Amino acid sequence: MRKKKNPHIGSSLDDWIAEETARDPDFERGVEEEYTRIRLARELRALRERKHLTQAQLAKKVGTLQPAIARIESGGMTPSLDVLKKVARALGARLEVHFVPSRV
Repeated sequence: MRKKKNPHIGSSLDDWIAEETARDPDFERGVEEEYTRIRLARELRALRERKHLTQAQLAKKVGTLQPAIARIESGGMTPSLDVLKKVARALGARLEVHFVPSRV
């Protein structure tokens, strides 16, 4: 029995997202939400590292535990605005929230 060839091999990520969005209009919104979560995680980690803090040190300043900081930095969870405010304060940063028009 032959395996079916994966139709996505050789296509670009943009092509795949377009195909999936054509099947499910909510798919693109999910991709954008995931991208936002990952971008937030990377920004938080970069800021923490610029301040020469470990995850445990930041967690202590925020009033939480190190695994919570690790989950945020990995994109595994989206923190509440309250937690983000505490993290920003602990890192000597200012939190800004923006509304951006949706493409969908």
